[in-house]
Amino acid sequence: MAGRELDIVLRDCRVVDGCGNPWYRADLGVRAGRVARIAPPGTLKAGRVLEIDGRYAAPGFIDPHTHSDLSILTYPQADSAVRQGVTTHVIGNCGMSAAPVVGRHLDDLLQLWGFYGFVDEGIGWAWRSFAEYLREIQAVRPSINVAALVGHGALRVAAMGFAPRAASAREQALMERLLARSMASGAFGLSSGLVYPPGCYADTAELVALARVAARYSGIYTTHVRGERETIIEAVEEAILIGREGGLPVEVSHNAPKWGAADDASANLALMEAARVRGQDVTTDNDSHMELAPRLSRALPQPVLDLGPEELMLILRDPERRAALKRDVEEDHLPGAGYAGLLRHHAFDRIVVFFAPSQLALTGRSISSIAAERGADPFDTFLDLILEEDDRVVGIFDYIEQDNIRALLTHRLSMCCSDGLVMPPVEQLDRSLYWPCSYGEYPGILERYVRDEPLLSLEDAVRRMTSFPAQRFGLHDRGVLRPGLVADIVVFDLDRIRDRATNPFPHGAPLVNVPHGYPEGIDYVLVNGCVVIEDGAHTGAVTGRVLCHRAG
Repeated sequence: MAGRELDIVLRDCRVVDGCGNPWYRADLGVRAGRVARIAPPGTLKAGRVLEIDGRYAAPGFIDPHTHSDLSILTYPQADSAVRQGVTTHVIGNCGMSAAPVVGRHLDDLLQLWGFYGFVDEGIGWAWRSFAEYLREIQAVRPSINVAALVGHGALRVAAMGFAPRAASAREQALMERLLARSMASGAFGLSSGLVYPPGCYADTAELVALARVAARYSGIYTTHVRGERETIIEAVEEAILIGREGGLPVEVSHNAPKWGAADDASANLALMEAARVRGQDVTTDNDSHMELAPRLSRALPQPVLDLGPEELMLILRDPERRAALKRDVEEDHLPGAGYAGLLRHHAFDRIVVFFAPSQLALTGRSISSIAAERGADPFDTFLDLILEEDDRVVGIFDYIEQDNIRALLTHRLSMCCSDGLVMPPVEQLDRSLYWPCSYGEYPGILERYVRDEPLLSLEDAVRRMTSFPAQRFGLHDRGVLRPGLVADIVVFDLDRIRDRATNPFPHGAPLVNVPHGYPEGIDYVLVNGCVVIEDGAHTGAVTGRVLCHRAG
């Protein structure tokens, strides 16, 4: 190919190809959105040449677990993702997708999304089918690629709202029809979130039947399993069973055991390894953060939250009902969000106030220290803060052990993810929001676990961010730097790379400030062959695409 036919040349890269091979030095030539040539450094020519000067060039990072279903419509420029080097988001995880929609249950679906507080400003909800929803994403012209899963929770809401019971035969049939249509429209598979309503109300048989529908379209089953603490082993076993009986691959989402689990990550991973020995395709993903920052009330038992905020306040004001609530938490062995385990085990030193709108001086203080100052029981202090702040108080729950994060990061069945979402530009971010994984997950792994503490080799870390998730979701034209494949490319300087969005204060240290800034050291990002990030800044290019899965 003549040099003049190339659109862009990335000159003198250290190429990390995404397959785990040692880096090598080369020029990368891009034409018509794809890698056209790879040649010795300094040999390719084009109308535009980016002088890389030995910095690393890798496939664009593919984030297999995100919740950008709504926020990509509000913030299609996707600064928080693409500035990390992320070029593709897999959405629809944890049973939560924005489609399909059945009109009579639209308010229930709005409640589902509002319940978890994800960004949804200005969303018109004009779509009903999954195909219409995908067209809506493409119409806003995103800067990153999007691959969508169908959420079991959305299917259940469409069929029966939040009814806390087994599905009837008619409701099951409707869920299966909606799933089939969504898969035919390009969905990559079925996701479930079995610690949240409405997914927590489904039995295994319901999920197996839906998995069989997804399997007909060569889809995948991804799952936020039914228990993350005391029952995590049984929950992972259920996920494996659903995949086996449903006849499709399984991805166990953000699989680090949470505070209160009887076993460490090795027990979960052993279950997946054993399943693979039997011939079943099971893998997992996890992010590198040990904390989450929901409103404090989100750690309370689901039946209480189902009553609504006004009833919650009445419970907290009534001494007898409050005492009963505390007993329910302490005796709870039912599924629930992982961070709820800190309450059950009275680990209030691991819950830090991040945002209390009327008591800003509490920022950075643990519930234990506030209780000690007040001369009160820590659990009562936790509940009092919900009352005092009208359920607007946000806490950082330090609920995953570092050893489990490390075990998952290094295990052969685990890929990297953020469990985040496209967020507002940093200058627009509400101070009550704490989402470090959404701004710095991938640079943070390269900074902390490749450069500063070499837990992973650079090549293996990149593989877990690129070719592994690409293979997992059938994105076979991405995730590897090879001629003929899509030119999603990230260029970074490993010496300069820095995550500027992560809590810099470890457990036990005072929390003074949590920065939410864009990372440093991510110099260029190409999406479908177009430069979207140049010298660390967004160019305004909007070349992302909705990626559609096709069976066969």
